[in-house]
Amino acid sequence: MRGAAALFVMGALFVSVAGGAEAPALKWTAVELSMVPRSDEVSPPWKVRLQADGAGTYSEGAATDAKQMPLTVSTVTLEKLKQGEHAAKSGKCETKAKNVAKTGEKTIRYESADKTAECTFNYSDDAGLMSTMTAFQAIADTMQRGERLQHDLRYDRLGLDAEMEALVAAQKDGSAIEIGNIATVLQALVSD
Repeated sequence: MRGAAALFVMGALFVSVAGGAEAPALKWTAVELSMVPRSDEVSPPWKVRLQADGAGTYSEGAATDAKQMPLTVSTVTLEKLKQGEHAAKSGKCETKAKNVAKTGEKTIRYESADKTAECTFNYSDDAGLMSTMTAFQAIADTMQRGERLQHDLRYDRLGLDAEMEALVAAQKDGSAIEIGNIATVLQALVSD
């Protein structure tokens, strides 16, 4: 099962890499989303920072001892990340609705050569901003899954099948994207 799941994900990796053409000219030079979950028990704080060409880093943990991993995203994902720029520029990110579940504090930041637009929110009524946040969370989820696979490959081989099945399901429903960023661990699973 593990081999079939890894081959499925590797096939998706080929499609995502083949679909990533040159990045379009964007107004911003860098964009980042950082998230501090409501509780460290759920997930550690993380940050995804990307340049306009799609190259960037994923950081996990407290700022002082954050573990950084390089990543690259496709043109399609960069386009999704553009959708939140208007809300950040206007500063109107947080919803005015009451009784919204507190899932964690998210800060989005767009940087250009001459200025920076930033705002912090838990939930937003702006569909573009929520689409951008969802894409960032899917990138972070992929990176976290890659770390768990790496851990399981070394320390918990019995957990690999369940983790691979969860990755395949997450990729199918869109909650894990840019699978190419964990290609090294997936290739290690295929060769194992």
